[in-house]
Amino acid sequence: MGEQQDRGLRLERSSATAGAIEPLLTAAEVGRLLAIPTKRVYEVVGHLAIQLAPHTLRWRLSDIAALIEERRRNK
Repeated sequence: MGEQQDRGLRLERSSATAGAIEPLLTAAEVGRLLAIPTKRVYEVVGHLAIQLAPHTLRWRLSDIAALIEERRRNK
């Protein structure tokens, strides 16, 4: 189906991730989402982080939502 030029990235429309790259959240954003201090984010959901570079961690919203759902079910 062709290729799409998007911010300098070439995305193949037939690939699973084409046009569907999920935005990543910072620790501060995750903290606001969970209503916890940023420092606690690393303790609570640090294991879900994606390390982009040294000292640069990000989280997928879908991972955070899945963890919340899992903990809700196991309550």
